[in-house]
Amino acid sequence: MKLEHMQELLALKHYENYTLAAKEMFITQSALSRHINALEKELGTTLINRNTHQVRFTEEGMEACGTFEEMLKLYNGYITRLRERQTGAEGLLRIGILYYSSQQSWRSALPAFHKKYPNIKIQTFTRQPHEIYQALLDNEIDAGVLSVADYPDKDLLGFQSFARSGAIAMVPLQHPLSSRKTLTQKDLAHEQIVLLREDLCTTRAIMEALSRCHFIPERTIYSSNIDTMPFTLIETNSIHINSSSLLLPGFEAEIRRIPIVWPELYFTKALAYRTDNHNPALSLFLDMEKSI
Repeated sequence: MKLEHMQELLALKHYENYTLAAKEMFITQSALSRHINALEKELGTTLINRNTHQVRFTEEGMEACGTFEEMLKLYNGYITRLRERQTGAEGLLRIGILYYSSQQSWRSALPAFHKKYPNIKIQTFTRQPHEIYQALLDNEIDAGVLSVADYPDKDLLGFQSFARSGAIAMVPLQHPLSSRKTLTQKDLAHEQIVLLREDLCTTRAIMEALSRCHFIPERTIYSSNIDTMPFTLIETNSIHINSSSLLLPGFEAEIRRIPIVWPELYFTKALAYRTDNHNPALSLFLDMEKSI
């Protein structure tokens, strides 16, 4: 069984179109059809339902795709490690980071990574979450820090979690709740909550976390992004809910960070990456980060 045929089947599953899959694999459509037929003959089963005008995989076809994905992942990992041992790893790794987050535990892997792979250059880019997300989709970075959520095009991304944190309320000093040491769901029930209009990634993560707790804010307003949010809080006397890792340097005297006592309300930070990213430096870094 040829690796190329496995990759072609996975391309067909992704595009659900023979023409696009063949173009992706740099072969003709007729060659793709022959290779799929060869796979079916070798496996002794039908992978594609040919009774429709659309590409529809059979149950056996879907199972084959899942198996081939795992096989190729193992194979590519082995090839990466083999080349590393034979020639020494080199290249470029681009990582998007959140400038306002205190959860940077993944960065402890950087010194060890540089020591082991001195020929791999690491570039870091300071971004907001929605910018990191778009940069990943555009292949402008190899990995980026994001909260785990059900983003659009999430099927293109993998997430390696490194931290889970509780929630805090960002409360302006003039708000009646600002004197509290902790807050509960009941305290927040009738409050106006500030969301971020431009940063749909953070807004989605917040709303999913609240939905998981069966909590729907009575009133919401929008600020443009994380930079404008403190001004919106002060001007409207509203509250912003976010991960306890969120920091707002320069606003300590005007806005209080109050922990929310609510075990089900949490956020998971992860290194996000495109699953079709074949940069060997990425897999090496993810393996090292996982082990530290």
